[in-house]
Amino acid sequence: MSEDEGQPTPPPGPQFNPQSAYPSGDPAPPPNPYAPPYPPQYPPQPYAGQPYAPGHPGMPHFPVYVLPDLPKATAAMVVGIIAVAGTFLCGLPVLASPVAWVLGAQARREIRNDPQRWGGESKATAGMVLGIIGTVLLVLALLAIALIVVVAVSTGSSGTDTGV
Repeated sequence: MSEDEGQPTPPPGPQFNPQSAYPSGDPAPPPNPYAPPYPPQYPPQPYAGQPYAPGHPGMPHFPVYVLPDLPKATAAMVVGIIAVAGTFLCGLPVLASPVAWVLGAQARREIRNDPQRWGGESKATAGMVLGIIGTVLLVLALLAIALIVVVAVSTGSSGTDTGV
C-alpha cells in the first residue's frame, strides 16, 4: 500500500490570474481617471529619466580637490565680524578691529605666496575690510571723545566763577 492511496487530495489553492491584481481571482478595480500619474513627482522634474550628457558640468569626470582655508583667514573674518557688530552693541569690541586688519593682511599675503596649498583669500579679504571699517570707527570714536574732553575742559576753566 502506498502512502498516498488512503488520504484525500488537498483542495487546489488559489490560482493566480494575470488579469487580476489579487491572488484570489477577484478582478482588479478599474483605474481612477482622476488619479495623478504613478509615481507622483513633487516637484515635477522635466528631465527625469534622461541620462547626463557627456561632460555635463554637474557630473565631473575627474576628482575635485578643494584647498583648505588658511586658519588665519577664518580668524581674521571672525574677529572682524565680532569687532564691527560688537561696536554697535556695546562699543568695546571695536578695539579688536586693528587685530582683524593685521590678521587679514597677513593671511592674504600667505595665501598669495603659496596658492597651491591654501585657500580662503575671500575670508582674509573680508576680515581685512571689516578690520579697516572697525578701525575707522575706532578713530572716529576716539576723536569724538577727545573733542568732548577739550570742550568740557575749555568751558569748565573759562573763569566764570559763580562765587558761591
